[in-house]
Amino acid sequence: NIHSETSSTSVAAGCLDYCGMDTVLHITCCPYTKEQSIRHLEQSKALGLKNILALRGDLPRQDENPVLYKYRALDLIRWIKEEYKDYFTIACSGYPAGHPEAPSYRADLLYLKAKVDAGADFIISQIIFDGQVFEKFLRDCREIGITVPIIPGILPIQSYESIRRIAELSQLIIPDSILASLEPIKNDDDAVRNFGIRYAVDLCQTLFTNGSATSIHLFTLNREASSREILQQLGLWSRSPVRALPWRSFGENHPVRCKEDVRPIFWSLRPKSYVFRTREWDEFPNGRWGNSSSPAFNDLKDYYLFYLKGQPTKVEQLRMYGERLETLADVQKVFINFIAQNINENGVKVNQLPWNEQYDGIRAETSLIKDQLLWCNSNGFLTINSQPSVNGAPSTDPFVGWGKPGGYCYQKAYLEFFTSQANAEVLWNLLPSYSRLNCHIVNHDATIDWTNTETTMPIAVTWGVFPGSEIAQPTVVDPLSFRVWKDEAFDAWLNWSSIYAEGTSSRCLLEKIYNEYCLVTLVDNDYPKSTIIFDCLAQLVSKNFGEIL
Repeated sequence: NIHSETSSTSVAAGCLDYCGMDTVLHITCCPYTKEQSIRHLEQSKALGLKNILALRGDLPRQDENPVLYKYRALDLIRWIKEEYKDYFTIACSGYPAGHPEAPSYRADLLYLKAKVDAGADFIISQIIFDGQVFEKFLRDCREIGITVPIIPGILPIQSYESIRRIAELSQLIIPDSILASLEPIKNDDDAVRNFGIRYAVDLCQTLFTNGSATSIHLFTLNREASSREILQQLGLWSRSPVRALPWRSFGENHPVRCKEDVRPIFWSLRPKSYVFRTREWDEFPNGRWGNSSSPAFNDLKDYYLFYLKGQPTKVEQLRMYGERLETLADVQKVFINFIAQNINENGVKVNQLPWNEQYDGIRAETSLIKDQLLWCNSNGFLTINSQPSVNGAPSTDPFVGWGKPGGYCYQKAYLEFFTSQANAEVLWNLLPSYSRLNCHIVNHDATIDWTNTETTMPIAVTWGVFPGSEIAQPTVVDPLSFRVWKDEAFDAWLNWSSIYAEGTSSRCLLEKIYNEYCLVTLVDNDYPKSTIIFDCLAQLVSKNFGEIL
């Protein structure tokens, strides 16, 4: 079922949209008609997938009609080229020892050449255990005119029984040397796994050193630990990716989103939500956000149903946020523990608020204004997003840097928080005394919607200057998008309240905040100076107008 959440197509699309990972989708053809296969390809194209591993698939059992399974990988490759020209990059499979069903090794090589001649761009080999077998296969391919890249398939051995079973199903021959090494340790899974890692690393290094391979294909079998260790030992594991933009784009390999370089700041802690809500866009802002009518954002129904399934369980949330919330002070303590990264009374670190997708604590730049944020949350301003002012920090700065080396980064101070309507009203009246500040205040049903900015004009709050490049402006505060975001931001209170039983004081308290509080954004435009955002809030508190919930 290609529409299932767990289908290969859905998983590949999710990897592309939400991880920025360019995958190779495995498509089989023997159980399908040509029309069905074309539909599969059409859906793959619509989802932005561009890489296909064209496979035959398993042949029918003896009691099934073989006429229904007449197509082979060569047919699929031809269909892809006929229908889509060069849109897809096509991989095909190769068998260094020959396919077990082929009449001969030579016949299998000629069939592989036919697949390449039909349009396959590269070859992924069947599992190999012997480097010399792969080297011979590579030479034989080159001798008959196969010039495309050939990537060796490497299987990290996980257990003795699994390798015997895989060899039997795939009709592979395991070298006697491997079987002899495994025999004394076959009942010790850790020892077998460590042997498998060492063997795979040695095999890969041999192929890299003699020039037989420049890349590898790991058959992970959904077991990532050994594969990660192999890649680390080979020096192919990247621990610290370069932060190309202040936010996670996930779009580096997406055929449409790859050019996106501007986003509203509101979703900076919910990048997957933003990707989901904009995935139907035909084009994405590049260079500037622009002054446009309200962009069309998808609703969040399916996002909550599917893409948040990996979030903490109800029990984990109760331990993190507290089994009972009786007063506003209890709610404030959750925010304070998150900013301070404290261990709460349940012995749990608050690593995530309901407005954060990642379960990884605060961002590095947040630590630069941690004391101010702690003060805010102690005084009735429940902060969910912020950034400090920055004036020409190197792009390599560990706290606020992003983009190419040799550049400089700039930011306007930004603060987003929930507060009582009484506080919001006092703040609104104070703003004329703080002309540097832009402010937007809204409640859950938009009966309050106050702003001292142009109602459709975005404000750049992050930009960078880099060698040989135009000025980059990746983050904006956009009033139109804020009105979309406010629904999602307020809904987080209801999602939080849902972990408590209906009618309990905890649930009623969070629902009261949802109904009565306002969401506020503040931008300090004078970025070279120390921000006055917190001075403004301190004056509000000093007037003693803050309301006790």
